[in-house]
Amino acid sequence: MEFTTPVLSGYTIYGKTNCPYCVKAKDILEEFNEEYTYINCDDYLLADKEAFLEFIEKAAGKAHKTFPMIFSSAKFVGGYMDLCKILLDADE
Repeated sequence: MEFTTPVLSGYTIYGKTNCPYCVKAKDILEEFNEEYTYINCDDYLLADKEAFLEFIEKAAGKAHKTFPMIFSSAKFVGGYMDLCKILLDADE
């Protein structure tokens, strides 16, 4: 299976269905008028969870197994709280 790579401009959120922090990540990016691409990973996880996690580890430069998995201009940010810190620090 081929996985979608993070976008080079704006944010990329790798999320899954019924993930409250995935929804919150989209909401805060919209609140800050930030461009983002949302990738639902349900099919990736069903097809080959281990390969998907290896893909994320390679893209992020470290292992990250919780959702959401967020990138900014293809650079790994982390999860929801990491995103909040970046956006709120930039807003000061």
